[in-house]
Amino acid sequence: MYRILVIGAVNSTARIIQKLISHKLEIVGVLGHEPKDKNKVSGWADLASLCLNSGVDYKSFVKINDEENLNWAREKNVDIIFAVGFSQLLYYQWFSVAKLGCIGFHPTKLPLGRGRAPLAWVTLEQTHGSATFFLMGKGADDGPIFAQSIFKIEENDDAGSVETKILDHIDIALDQWLPELKDGLWNPVPQCEHLASYYGVRKEEDGLINWNDNAQYINRLIKAASKPHPGAYTYCKDEKITVWSCRLEKDLQFKGVIGRVLLKNEKQECLIQTGEGLLWIEDYEFKEQPVIQINVGDKLGYSIEDEIYRIKTILKNNK
Repeated sequence: MYRILVIGAVNSTARIIQKLISHKLEIVGVLGHEPKDKNKVSGWADLASLCLNSGVDYKSFVKINDEENLNWAREKNVDIIFAVGFSQLLYYQWFSVAKLGCIGFHPTKLPLGRGRAPLAWVTLEQTHGSATFFLMGKGADDGPIFAQSIFKIEENDDAGSVETKILDHIDIALDQWLPELKDGLWNPVPQCEHLASYYGVRKEEDGLINWNDNAQYINRLIKAASKPHPGAYTYCKDEKITVWSCRLEKDLQFKGVIGRVLLKNEKQECLIQTGEGLLWIEDYEFKEQPVIQINVGDKLGYSIEDEIYRIKTILKNNK
């Protein structure tokens, strides 16, 4: 029986631990990332409680490559490491801790979409997601693949529903692969390098809505930035608004100034003119002033020239 160590921090890590347990594989330890501000880790999961309830040895970490974590792992006499769902890069020493190697996870159809922020990117592009397990090496998500369960991202999917699909397909991929692993089959298939593509990092400020963009793009941006991410955002009446959900308006014939609120319905949803097409913002909230009302005729976002003029006027008057 293989001795397995799991490293991670998020919901996908928890799902993998649960599947390993259900298939009766031996988990000798879990290293769980516990940052100072857990709210900044999208989809952070309480692995300590999961391990306590499952009788699995657990150790928290802030920096995975600290020597104490390496020593703790070495003492476990590990055959396989599952390293899933934390943003830190493993030092090369980790690859010698496990006799067979380290298994990584990526939610794209590898070799497509290697790299950073895959959940946001595949939601933004409305492409395919996947539960892909691969043997880790020196490159980014480029190792040979053990298992892959692929799904299509639909028009109404946002980051939250895509994450749910990823978790469901983790179950599918592991239910297919883990029985083979238990039988000793270790035969990952190399990726096709000529098909490889990469995603770059996305940050909170990348959720800023530019109302000059077309409605289709803004719709995908809001969905990609939605929970478990920090949310897409804009400004109104000098306050920041986080927009959690939206929908395209495909039938109504209406034309307005870009960024202006054209209609507001009884649900407090607002119809906005974009650079091309109309968009309803459905679920939104002001960051600092929850009682502020958005009215028909209000404009979202800032006009750069007007703001520069306003600032220069203030500076000139304060001389």
